Amino acid sequence: MRKNNIEIPTAPCFTTKIDIQISDINYGGHVGNERYLLFAQETRLRFLSELGFSEIKFGEHGLVLAEATVEYFHELFYGDQITVELSIGEIGRASFECFYAIEVIRAEKKMMAAKVETKMACFDYSERKIKSIPDHLKKILEHCALGNPLSGIPNLP
Repeated sequence: MRKNNIEIPTAPCFTTKIDIQISDINYGGHVGNERYLLFAQETRLRFLSELGFSEIKFGEHGLVLAEATVEYFHELFYGDQITVELSIGEIGRASFECFYAIEVIRAEKKMMAAKVETKMACFDYSERKIKSIPDHLKKILEHCALGNPLSGIPNLP
C-alpha cells in the first residue's frame, strides 16, 4: 500500500477544539477511522461559518467533497480533546485543498493523531455541476493559504 505522507503546506489559518464523544468510539475501544473525516468536516464547517459561509452556501454555489486522504499516527479515546488546525493548500479553477492537523495532548506532550487532506470543489446544487470559484472567494482562500488569520480578511459577508 502506498504511503501518502500528507505534507501540510502552510501555517494554519483556523484552529478549533473538538471533544471526543462516546459515539466516536468503535469496537476496538478507540476512535473509529471514519470519524476523522467527520472531525475534518466539523472543522471546515466552523471555518466556513467564521467567514459567513457554509458548504451549501459558498458564495453563489456550494461545496462538495471531491477527494479525501487520512493518515493515522496515534489512537484517540473517549474523553480526549483534540485540536484541529486547518490550512489551505493549492487553489484551482474550481477546487481547493484543505489540510487538517489533528493533535491531542497526552502526558503533557502534544502528539499528532492524524493528518487529513481534502479537496473541495465548488458545486452548483441546482444544476448538479462543478463551477469555477468566484474571484472574491479565491481572494479569501488565497489570504488563508498564506496562513493569515481570518481577522485580516476584508469585506466578509
